[in-house]
Amino acid sequence: MAAAQPRLALSITAGQADILLDALCTRSVETDNYLLSYPKNEPGKTDTCCDAHLARFEQRALQRMALLERKAEVQQIIDLIEAIRPAFKAFGPAPQSTAAVDLFGVTLVYRDGAGRTHEQPLTDITSAGTLIDPDSGSDLELVAALVAADPARTETQGATP
Repeated sequence: MAAAQPRLALSITAGQADILLDALCTRSVETDNYLLSYPKNEPGKTDTCCDAHLARFEQRALQRMALLERKAEVQQIIDLIEAIRPAFKAFGPAPQSTAAVDLFGVTLVYRDGAGRTHEQPLTDITSAGTLIDPDSGSDLELVAALVAADPARTETQGATP
């Protein structure tokens, strides 16, 4: 018998849900753009002409599969947030659930062009948009959302609040 996966209860306001939904939709669009580089999952004639091309195709196929999995996971979270949106309307402008996890434990992780990661607590975000790397001026890529069991884990590493 398989063990049940632990469930996470999350308490957010309507505004925080909007910010999270915007960030997730941006991530979904980014993933769609990356998938344009991997348009097919069947090898072409040049993909099988030699071992080097076949290895390159196999690597692209693995990368495409990982992108599709990420897209599906992001979409599941988007669907979950959209499913609870009617509850926000029913309870007024800023309803709050009595769930167990506080947003102080959620940290967004971004990656810059050099591959370094930067963390930002979700509670520090006041509006949706792109996050700019102060050193290079380029957009940072959202790569993860961490949920800490301890709400004290909201220190940033390399990102300015």
